[in-house]
Amino acid sequence: MEMVDLDIEMDNDLIAKTHDLALKYFGDDSDASLTQVLEMAFTMRCLWSRFVRIGQQETGEAISTWEFPESTIKRENSGSIQDWLFRR
Repeated sequence: MEMVDLDIEMDNDLIAKTHDLALKYFGDDSDASLTQVLEMAFTMRCLWSRFVRIGQQETGEAISTWEFPESTIKRENSGSIQDWLFRR
């Protein structure tokens, strides 16, 4: 495994939520715990991106396909959970 340094700009709400998650899951908000929270978020985002790229959903939610006879465009409505999680 390779270690990298990242500069990530975060607003106050995201910083507070990161501290809350570190306290909840790791018992403190030390730099090590904050790093673990950010590593996990980054890992989850990478997994989500890979699943979406190959046409799968990581949470198993239903995919609705909307087709209109007069249109050649097919649209999917499967992003509500991802939109909420990742604020697209």
